[in-house]
Amino acid sequence: MRDLVAQSRYTVMMRSLHWLTVALVLTVYGLTYVVDLYARGTPERGAVWGLHVSFGLVLLVVVLARLVVRAVGPLPAAADALSPLISIAAHAVHMALYALLIATPVLGIGMKFLRGQSISLFGLLTIASPLTPDREFARQVLWVHENSANLLMIVAALHALAALYHHFIRKDDILQRMLFSTGRR
Repeated sequence: MRDLVAQSRYTVMMRSLHWLTVALVLTVYGLTYVVDLYARGTPERGAVWGLHVSFGLVLLVVVLARLVVRAVGPLPAAADALSPLISIAAHAVHMALYALLIATPVLGIGMKFLRGQSISLFGLLTIASPLTPDREFARQVLWVHENSANLLMIVAALHALAALYHHFIRKDDILQRMLFSTGRR
């Protein structure tokens, strides 16, 4: 059970995992645009997709670690300045983010396996597909994977905009709770 300690900020571990998640999401999503710089079938394109998969696997592990740290570690006290409706909305957005952060890479893994392809973590660890290839189902899973990623980016952007709103308009400490610096800018 988690020790509910009244503190004003997230722990260094939670903040580190949060910003690592941000960097990984931007990297994985950005690689889907970089891949278009290379022609189909080229080694460079394959390498970019390999990085997309590898960083996606790292993202999944980091998000699962975040959930464990969140479950067992102390969290900051609830923000007093938030109305009950805003608190519910913030909680819903966080749950949507976690769901999408898990579902998107899992769907990507499933799509690769349904294509009969292995997944590799930077060439260091390779897991062969345990599934019988089903190209049609793989196409459907790819569609859900891509749209899940797009929805993740939209929800993450709304989350970031809400944090900026709190910081610059409401001038409360919501954003400061997740930053490493202690001063306001």
